[in-house]
Amino acid sequence: MRINKFIAQSGYCSRRNADELIKNSKVYVNGTILLDLSYQVNDTDIVEVEGKKINLKEDKIYIAINKPIGYASTVKDKFADKKVVDLIKSDTRVYPVGRLDKDSHGLLILTNDGEFTYELTHPKFEHKKIYEVLVKGKPNKTEIKQLKDGILLDGYKLKKSKIEFIENIKNDTKYRVTIFEGRNRQIRRMFDFINHPVLDLKRVQIGNYKMENSLKSGEYKLLKSKDLDLIRGNNDRSKTSK
Repeated sequence: MRINKFIAQSGYCSRRNADELIKNSKVYVNGTILLDLSYQVNDTDIVEVEGKKINLKEDKIYIAINKPIGYASTVKDKFADKKVVDLIKSDTRVYPVGRLDKDSHGLLILTNDGEFTYELTHPKFEHKKIYEVLVKGKPNKTEIKQLKDGILLDGYKLKKSKIEFIENIKNDTKYRVTIFEGRNRQIRRMFDFINHPVLDLKRVQIGNYKMENSLKSGEYKLLKSKDLDLIRGNNDRSKTSK
């Protein structure tokens, strides 16, 4: 949707006045002054006019899905045979909050609320995400401590994480991993770093919201305000490095 139409449909002002606001550097998109009158607003953009965040006048919808393996958690990937949004039967267009890679499964949130998406995905908010991870072999204590303390990926030092032993399954090891950021394929790359590749990765919790055991693979449910409060819940960073 063109930016002036977006502003107009939010009820802020007319399209003509929206154009004037843009020309006068009063409109920001994702924290940057917008100068392009033809800019097309997408679902994840944060639009601010004269210092005020604006949204279209539509009901917000929030969905938790147990994403199956093999589904891409993206809306625009034209090369993806199967996308998680295809599993959602809704008249309201929704999109994934962050990503869960194609080979992973478990809890994924979808919404049409750009501000909520920004809050959950921006690193500065440090929302915790918890995974059950099966890795090849049996990493030693030194290797696990190295991952907990934060390794370098692409020149960036990862934040500290929490890694708890669950069980050995034959010659492999299952952990409960808590991270506070969401870099591309982060957990897989962490264990690749110590030469213990991930065999299975399932996200089970975001913030303080835990995926229900009754939610089967491919099934989803509408979230209530109490669920959103849990997702936004305070993070316990005090135990991360232990």
